[in-house]
Amino acid sequence: MCLPVSPYKVEREWEHAGLKCAVVLAREAGHRCGYVRVPPSHPFHGKDYSDLDVNVHGGLTFARLEPCEHEDGRGHWFGFDCAHCYDKSYDPNIKLEDVVGEEARAVLKIHRDVEKKYPVPGPKTHYWTQLEVERETEHLAEQLAAMQYKYPVETEDIPHGDGYGSGE
Repeated sequence: MCLPVSPYKVEREWEHAGLKCAVVLAREAGHRCGYVRVPPSHPFHGKDYSDLDVNVHGGLTFARLEPCEHEDGRGHWFGFDCAHCYDKSYDPNIKLEDVVGEEARAVLKIHRDVEKKYPVPGPKTHYWTQLEVERETEHLAEQLAAMQYKYPVETEDIPHGDGYGSGE
C-alpha cells in the first residue's frame, strides 16, 4: 500500500467495501489514525476532506493523493485521527520502560505529567484501540463506497495520467 503519510507503524492493511483501508499508529505509544483509499473513478477523488459529508470519529482530517501509481491509477486517501478532545493521545497501559524511542519516551512522560497536573474536565478520556479504529475505518469505507452510487462520475471526468486531470 502506498500511504501518503509517514506513520510510525502500519498496524493493519485490508480491503473493505471494495476500498483499501489502513490503520496506523501515528507515533510510538501514540494515537491511531484510519485511512481509506478511493480510486480515480470515485466521485470525490482529488477532493478536500471538507468536501465530504461523512460520519466518522472527529470528522475527516486528511485527504491526499497517493505518491505512487497502481493499476487503477493514483488513489486518493481520506482519513481521520483519534487525537481529539476527550481522546487519550497516548496508550495509558504502556509502561514507560517499554517505549523504545528516546523522544517518544520523553513525550509520553511529559504527556502523563501534564495529564496528572491538569486533568481534562468533563467526560472520561478514551484511548482508541486498534480494533476500534479498524471498525471506524470500515464505517468510513462503507460511506465512501456508497457515494460511488449516489454521485456517479462520467468517464470523461475521471482524472488520468498524473492524477490531477491533466491527461499527461
